[in-house]
Amino acid sequence: MLKKILTCFTLMLVLTCAATTTAFAKAAELTGITAFELDNDILRIEISYSGGRLDFGNISTELSSGILRVDLNNTLPGRVSRVSGTQIQSSARESVEKIFVNRTQENYTRIQIHFRSMIEGDVKVSLEPANRSAKKSDRIVLDVKKNFSSDYDFGNGDGRVIVLDPGHGGSDSGAIGPSGVTEKSVSLAVSLKAQKLLINSGYRVVMTRTTDIDVAAPGVSDAVELQARVDKAPPNADIFISVHCNAFSNTHANGVETYHAPGAVKGSRLARLLNEELERLGGLNNRGVKAARFYVMTHTKCPASLIELGFITNPREEQLLASNDYQQKLAQAITNAVNRYFNQGGFD
Repeated sequence: MLKKILTCFTLMLVLTCAATTTAFAKAAELTGITAFELDNDILRIEISYSGGRLDFGNISTELSSGILRVDLNNTLPGRVSRVSGTQIQSSARESVEKIFVNRTQENYTRIQIHFRSMIEGDVKVSLEPANRSAKKSDRIVLDVKKNFSSDYDFGNGDGRVIVLDPGHGGSDSGAIGPSGVTEKSVSLAVSLKAQKLLINSGYRVVMTRTTDIDVAAPGVSDAVELQARVDKAPPNADIFISVHCNAFSNTHANGVETYHAPGAVKGSRLARLLNEELERLGGLNNRGVKAARFYVMTHTKCPASLIELGFITNPREEQLLASNDYQQKLAQAITNAVNRYFNQGGFD
C-alpha cells in the first residue's frame, strides 16, 4: 500500500513539475520583422526572435480582407512594437502597406500585415534556426503565395485591351505644385501602378508612355502630340483612360473629377465608374462627372475617359499625389472601375 502511495506521489510530482515548466517557459522576445518579395509570386515575412523557444503550437495565422493576422503565444513584442523594429523592403512596398504589432495579453503578441490590395492565397509557416554566417537569429518565416485581386469578386480581364495614357511627359511637365511636384511624374507613377494591377487581373495593357518622354517629339504642336497618344491605341483597344492632375490659380481649389466626350454613352459610364472609385478610395472632394471635347476622348475609336486625380496646385493634395501610398490607392481605384465596367453590366 505504501509503495502504491509513493508511486502516485512521485507521478503527481513529475506532472506538476512538467506543468510548471511549461507554464513558466521563458517567453521569446521579437527582435524584428522584415517583409520582402522572394519572387514574383511569393511574398516573404521573417519574424526574428531571441531568448526563448517557439514551435508551431505557438503560431496561428489568418488571411482575410487584405490583412494577414499572426498570433504568437509565449512571446513579447520587444522592439517590433515600435516602427524601428519593422522593415518593408523596396521589393515589397507595392504589396505591403503597414505592419502593426500589439501585445494583446500576457506573453501574447498579435502582428497585422496590411496589404495595399485585397489578397487571397496560401500562407506557409516554417521555423528557421539562427544562421550566424547570414547574421540572422531564430525566426518564423511566412511565405504568402500572392493572388491579388480588386475589392470586387470578379473574374479575370479575359485579355481585354486597356490603354493607359499618362498625361504630359518629356518637355511638357504639365502643372507644377507649390513644392515642385510635376503633373507628368504623378500621372506616370499612378499609371505604371495601375498597369501592374490590371495585368494581374488578366488585362492586356498598352501604355502611351512608360518613361519621362514626349510621345511624338519635343517641340511639336499639342495636336501632333495628342494624336501620337491616340495612335498608340491598337484597333482592338477596349477602353482608353488618360491620367492627369488638375490645376488652378486659387490654391484652395480641390477635388477629383472625370470626363467623357459629349454624347458618348459608353464613355460616360466609364467616367462615372472611375469617378465613384476615385472618390471611394482616394477620399477627396468629388467634383463630379463632366462632358468635354478633350482631343484624346474625341479622337479615339473606343470608349474613353480623362481623369483629374486631384489639384496639384493645392498644397495638401500635392503632397498626397506625390505619396507612393496614395498613388497605389489611385491605381487600385482605376483597376476597380475597369473591373466594374466589364463585369457589372458593362459593354464587351
